[in-house]
Amino acid sequence: MKKATMFSILAAVTLSPPAIAAQPVQTLRISLDGVDLATSRGVAVVQRRIDRTIAAYCRNGIEHMDFKARRAARECREALRAKALAQLDGRRAARMAVR
Repeated sequence: MKKATMFSILAAVTLSPPAIAAQPVQTLRISLDGVDLATSRGVAVVQRRIDRTIAAYCRNGIEHMDFKARRAARECREALRAKALAQLDGRRAARMAVR
């Protein structure tokens, strides 16, 4: 049974403490509609959705940025991807336990 659900990633970019305090924390939402997390294909679909959402949030067009901005964008992508994949693993485990 596939349910229309979503999960969220709290997007706190890895910046200096004053920069973090100045920016509001955003919630990135990734849809799990029509995806069966029990299959490797379903997991791959969600991972692509995660990558697209994070790339859009973390300023993926790095060719026009200086070194510091490129590093910040890369750190943003890596941190958010790790959080999202941890949440995805938690969801998969919860769904497997129900079966």
